[in-house]
Amino acid sequence: MSRKFRDGNGPDQAMLMPADPRQWLPADHLAWRVLELAAELDLPRFGARYRADGQGGRPYHPVMMATLLLYCYCRGRRSSREIEMATFDDVGARVICGGLHPDHSTVAEFVRANLEAVSALLPESVKACAREGLVSLALVAGDGTKLKANAAMAANLTREQLDAQISELEAWIDAEFRQWAQDILDAEGITAPAGAGAASRDGGGPGDGSDGGTRKWSKKPGRAAQMLERRLAARARLDGLQDKDQEKSGARIAELAARIERKEAAVRKWENAAAGRLEARARKIAAGQRISGARPIASIDEDREVRRARQALDKARADYQAARAEAAAPAADPKARVNPTDPSSRVMPLKKGGFDQLHNVQALATATTQVILAVTRHDSPVDVQALEALLARARRVLDQAGIHDEIRKALFDAGYASDANFTLDLPTTLYIAVTREARQTGRSAHGRSPDTMLPSWEEMTARLDTSEGRQLYRQRAATIEPVFAQLTARLGRTLNYRGNLVDAELALWAASHNILKAITARTRRLARQARTASTAPAPAAAA
Repeated sequence: MSRKFRDGNGPDQAMLMPADPRQWLPADHLAWRVLELAAELDLPRFGARYRADGQGGRPYHPVMMATLLLYCYCRGRRSSREIEMATFDDVGARVICGGLHPDHSTVAEFVRANLEAVSALLPESVKACAREGLVSLALVAGDGTKLKANAAMAANLTREQLDAQISELEAWIDAEFRQWAQDILDAEGITAPAGAGAASRDGGGPGDGSDGGTRKWSKKPGRAAQMLERRLAARARLDGLQDKDQEKSGARIAELAARIERKEAAVRKWENAAAGRLEARARKIAAGQRISGARPIASIDEDREVRRARQALDKARADYQAARAEAAAPAADPKARVNPTDPSSRVMPLKKGGFDQLHNVQALATATTQVILAVTRHDSPVDVQALEALLARARRVLDQAGIHDEIRKALFDAGYASDANFTLDLPTTLYIAVTREARQTGRSAHGRSPDTMLPSWEEMTARLDTSEGRQLYRQRAATIEPVFAQLTARLGRTLNYRGNLVDAELALWAASHNILKAITARTRRLARQARTASTAPAPAAAA
């Protein structure tokens, strides 16, 4: 073959890469940008948990580990095993780690041991975006999406099933401990006290459980303690959810009682109006005046508005009695289930039908720049009760980032519409849709108007019907929905961590999103400055 090709020596080459690591990557590579930005973040707080006396083994530098996490999340590699492999096959990760290779358990333990510091990466990323002029609080938008939990929906258990497994595990662990103690006594030639004989390994225990899948515990005794701990946490979670349901039930009863008072006032209003019309008609008849119009009513009971108001009052009273009856029922719901793998997740409906084990993830972002100001989880499949907590989290993040201005206007869709949200005492002006998105934005005339006539709904409807309200609300979808699209396109729709670690993982999702925004803005700013400097006239030479 006469054609000559460029060809390396392959794996047999003595040095595949330059001796200077600074030549391994182009100057504009993401790794350099993350390292540059990480130097400006408050990452030394990750070292607060390490012993100051230097005792123990030498851990990996916490700043290096935090920078590695941020870089890998920016690249869409988020599981601890993927991050471990990145230190081998990703040149950027090799540069950040300086040739070191922390394994997956080290990565996972680093996140687990630094929950607060990992969560603090979100305000640090907001601070970095603010330095580039990306954080404006004039207008923000919030929304929620469902992300898959790292747990199987089939693993959900009732309280009865949890109690049975907990008792089984406790008995088996106790038998294993007594057998271990007996083995020590036998080895020392000591006779055990009467009544303290060892339990037989062949009797009872998780290996003989009725669920058929617990026999694996007898092969790995260490798993039993871990599974017992998770089931105890799941039972505590179930008790907490039931207590919360009781609190919601009390609030519901109070709300329905207030609704009855409003409906009674409405009935009196319409009855008085109907009585006034009847009296006016009677006076006209007595004066011999001609009465025109539709067929008159003979009594107040025939008035259409009175009938409607009374029907609404009867419904409110029935709802009140039903809520009281439900509250009087036993607190423990035998059908309530919880997932022992990840008790913080719940079975929720999917957008396109069906159910799965999910987290309802909420986010708040700035308009135009789409910087994430807050990310939270809500333990209900509906969003209506998540609004206040989301805005409160955004306030804490902004304060931690050193930004003390107030959010002026916030946009939310109809999933957050409620009298409680409309009447929140906030410095922020809320624009919450009162009907479906297409109708609210004017893209479609179809859809229902709100049925309620509460003053708060009327006020929100009037606010949205102004030219400013219509113009602002049209920006909602273009502000927050691309944020979720960008996050899930890069990181998927499944969370890796469980329990409280999910909050740290979501903070890493949001922080990596913001850091990419800050890096892009900085790169463009420096490019503009370079172009300006190159076109500026040279200074005149001194005479």
